[in-house]
Amino acid sequence: MKLISFVVPVYNGAMMAERLYDRLAPVARSLGKYEIIFVDDGSTDGSLSSLKKLLAKDASVCVVQLSRNFGQHNATLAGLSCAQGDVVITLDQDLQNPPEEIPHLIDKLLEGFDVVYGLPEERAYGFFRAATSGFSKWVSKKVLSTSLKGNSSSFRALRKWVVDEIVKYKSSYIYIDGLIGWTTTNIGGVAVKNAKAETESHYTIQRLINHGLNLLVNFSIRPLQIASLVGAASAVFGLFGAIIVIAEKILLGVPVQGWASLMVVVLVVGGLQIGFLGLIGEYTGRILMNSNSSPVFVIREIRKGKKHGQIKKK
Repeated sequence: MKLISFVVPVYNGAMMAERLYDRLAPVARSLGKYEIIFVDDGSTDGSLSSLKKLLAKDASVCVVQLSRNFGQHNATLAGLSCAQGDVVITLDQDLQNPPEEIPHLIDKLLEGFDVVYGLPEERAYGFFRAATSGFSKWVSKKVLSTSLKGNSSSFRALRKWVVDEIVKYKSSYIYIDGLIGWTTTNIGGVAVKNAKAETESHYTIQRLINHGLNLLVNFSIRPLQIASLVGAASAVFGLFGAIIVIAEKILLGVPVQGWASLMVVVLVVGGLQIGFLGLIGEYTGRILMNSNSSPVFVIREIRKGKKHGQIKKK
């Protein structure tokens, strides 16, 4: 490999930037020529100043400043768009992805995979966090045709051609793992140590649910197919019910009764209709947002190490 790129999205990680660099840089040097791309995702705690200090330490450091907070996946895509390496490694700012495990990802990649995930051991979460994580994993398993059965993480090793294909994506809704699944199914995984995050996670339950919905709605029409099947089944069930009621009335003289049961059926069917209309609205809304061509990220400035000078983007 001629060059390895490391992409680290940073959001309010001023206290972690140098600590991460101090552990990542020795690993990077041991692997050969490298570049470390830190993407400041609209931080408000002085993260950018901390990152700029690293430019004087290492000419291979690059700091990408986004114009505002776009989210982790968008920031990662911004970093990928700047990466030049034959292999690109993505990892989090909080040291939950130990840099010392990176050689294991690369060794697995060299076995012939296009993408390799560092799969951490299971961790004990609270009920809601475990439920939302389980939901995202279930959606991944159903939508993405990979051998990992829904397992994924932000700790990844990607070949350059995969990165080149991913950055072509222009939708307003970004989910890196979905883009990877669209690009290739030749994906491997390797077990890695799951260090405890040294800063509080910025992922709320709402964000985790949104990521699951992004994957489900953006990369699959299965929800619409399920809605159609449920609607057809409901219509058939209603038809048989109507035939039974009419037959009993004509043949047996049984009066039509059951106002309460009728109201229950009306409410259930009406609720399903409203829910499926909302689902269709979700798809339609995303079509509208994508037609507006809103940028998935905006780079305000790119700064490189002192030997490379400075490049201004916007």
